[in-house]
Amino acid sequence: MTSPPVGSAAEEAARLFAAAEEWVRTRAGGHLDGLATGSPECTVCPVCQGISALRQVRPETVEHLLDAAASFVAALRSTVSGHAPPPDGTRRPDVQHIDIREE
Repeated sequence: MTSPPVGSAAEEAARLFAAAEEWVRTRAGGHLDGLATGSPECTVCPVCQGISALRQVRPETVEHLLDAAASFVAALRSTVSGHAPPPDGTRRPDVQHIDIREE
């Protein structure tokens, strides 16, 4: 038995989502049949809208989301590295002591 060839990150994410959806469906029995059916009630419910959106995700969308996440992580890293403590070990005190005189 041979496994299918490995695809791009987006294709693999889509396969993972499809496998997870199938796993949930087999475990839930018939309890999920009424979710995101497209009825008027399901066009208002945010849970149904989310499920419907996830069912329609294409690999290109996942690839763009992964690129955006990578850009976000890179920006976060550069921000954090810009706030590193000085290399000589000196740093500002965490507390400013103020002398209070009673009159």
